Amino acid sequence: MRSRRPNNDIVIQRNNPYRQLNNTLLASVLAHIQSGYVSNRTPDFDTPPLLVLYSCRKPNQCGTFEERLLSMTTAYLFALLWDGAAFGIDMDAPVKFDWYYQTTLGYMSMNEGQVNYYLDKAEKNDPSSILDLDTMSAQELESTNFMTQYRNDNVKILRCGQWENWKALLKNPSVWRYRDKYQLQKLTQSQVFYIVHQILFRKPSDWLASHLGPYRDLMGGEMYRDPIKRRPIPYDSVIHRWMRVGIHMPSDSTQVELDCVASKAAMVCRSAQIMGKECHVFLSAPSQDIIQDLQKSIQKRSQKERRTIIHAVSESYEFTPATAMAEADVVDPSDEQRVKLVYAREIMDWTILSRMDYLIGSHGDLFLKTASAAAQVETGVFEYNKDGECEVVVMKDWFN
Repeated sequence: MRSRRPNNDIVIQRNNPYRQLNNTLLASVLAHIQSGYVSNRTPDFDTPPLLVLYSCRKPNQCGTFEERLLSMTTAYLFALLWDGAAFGIDMDAPVKFDWYYQTTLGYMSMNEGQVNYYLDKAEKNDPSSILDLDTMSAQELESTNFMTQYRNDNVKILRCGQWENWKALLKNPSVWRYRDKYQLQKLTQSQVFYIVHQILFRKPSDWLASHLGPYRDLMGGEMYRDPIKRRPIPYDSVIHRWMRVGIHMPSDSTQVELDCVASKAAMVCRSAQIMGKECHVFLSAPSQDIIQDLQKSIQKRSQKERRTIIHAVSESYEFTPATAMAEADVVDPSDEQRVKLVYAREIMDWTILSRMDYLIGSHGDLFLKTASAAAQVETGVFEYNKDGECEVVVMKDWFN
């Protein structure tokens, strides 16, 4: 049954002028992966020819949260493009990934129990079949025929925590057959990230979803939406009625930069209100002081007759330094509930930003860039022009 059109005098323009999502192409790629990538269904009595593990088990191994998402994307593609290879996440420094996200589209990744089963089996029967690497370099990704090398060296499990950019991997002639099978050659770098994000870190875990509950409308009215089935969006959905602007600012932001970004947010809101939409702005920053200063600056520039509604994750969630996840040690299982909350704000911020209609922030900020790639929306970044004035320009470079 189709939703009725709202009975008011404002005609809502339903489209989002900042969305850059190519639904048809991306849904096709995801459908090809869902039907073609079956390696993670390997039964216990068998062994995949290669198990690729994104592995974080010691401090300073994997980097910040956003750096982990980028490395995880490359690791996943590495498994996807190897005939018969399976993929898993082997992370407990300082958190387990499945505390926050759950894999979608079925058997797209091995669970923790499967990963531990194959690791225990290899460590007991053939320890030399496990290859541990600190870094998988771009040069190796582009030039090495891994299928031949690892088969010759009897490598069955590959563990690595730092994987460089997947762009190099997609240039490697040895993977072109599967790259083209899944149509990855048709995608931009940000679209490749979007694909892996949809599979590995789009759907919140039940625990994270419970904490994101108060922000459900801001996230589009639902925690997860199947990217392949693409159900029609009801007419009265917040996706149509709201313009959702996300802002992420760094710790060293000056008042000039906050005002610069606030001016851009106010301009986007005015355009949204002309289209008949409510404007909602979500603020993310490493301190409450920056959030409050930014909120004041936006309110000062908002139209009095059409109020801009400002949101942020509750102050009750702890602010942690950006480097905290990179430097922390393995978590004690008995301390799980406390540690989950330590990193909750950062992960909640990123998840909400990844659902916005338009994003604004700092040039070169990977937290912003990864959220932008996941959202597939236009993103503005502030910079100083030749006259030394701050201005917000369209971000054009995603990942180098």
